[in-house]
Amino acid sequence: MNSYTTATSHTKLHITHSDLVICDFDGTISQEDVGIAVIEALDLQEAWEVEMRWRRGEIGSMECLAQQWALVDLSAPDLLALIDSLPLDQDFAAFAGLCRQRQAGLVIVSDGLDIYVDRMLERLGFRPCPGNELLEAQGSCLPRFVNHAELTPGGLVITFPHQSDRCPLCGNCKTAHLFRLRRHFRRTIYIGDGYSDHCPARYADLVFAKAHLADFCRNQGRPYVAFDDFSDILPHLT
Repeated sequence: MNSYTTATSHTKLHITHSDLVICDFDGTISQEDVGIAVIEALDLQEAWEVEMRWRRGEIGSMECLAQQWALVDLSAPDLLALIDSLPLDQDFAAFAGLCRQRQAGLVIVSDGLDIYVDRMLERLGFRPCPGNELLEAQGSCLPRFVNHAELTPGGLVITFPHQSDRCPLCGNCKTAHLFRLRRHFRRTIYIGDGYSDHCPARYADLVFAKAHLADFCRNQGRPYVAFDDFSDILPHLT
């Protein structure tokens, strides 16, 4: 682990084609966790109880997501309208542009759902594509690994194409992606904010963290660089 200190304003990183940048989505690129924003908009107290069970490690994210989204009683147009109303970090586009310019490998990893991740990335001007296209994409699209959801007359049907048998807690195993992809790069940079980022952040060479992930790194004595949005990250990159 590189010796970056907590919340330093002096860390400078020359990003190159040999860097792998793994970035969370909910609460990192989106300003709010989309699932939580939907729960709050609909005042779904039962969904909050499910959330707390997941945060305490009593259930995995697959069970959490399935139970929470089963409580969302919205028509498809209303759900998409709610998703479209949620704010994004507009500075992510400049960050992604710098990664593309330097030919760094940038991939989104999310334990959320593609039904909103893809839609919101498109609002920022990106064309999402499967994460396994990272090594071939060459800037033509934005690779992402995410859980899959389909709108049906009976509600959302969620599947987990990136679940790992080694980990019962996560629908999309971010650490498995990190281990598999980092073989092709010299250095791994992780950016995130939440509970599902705790595990992969342990194995990154540099971590940009906020909210729950920053608390975790601080409590564990793990080096990280604090940020609130991508405008805070850009000055660290050269």
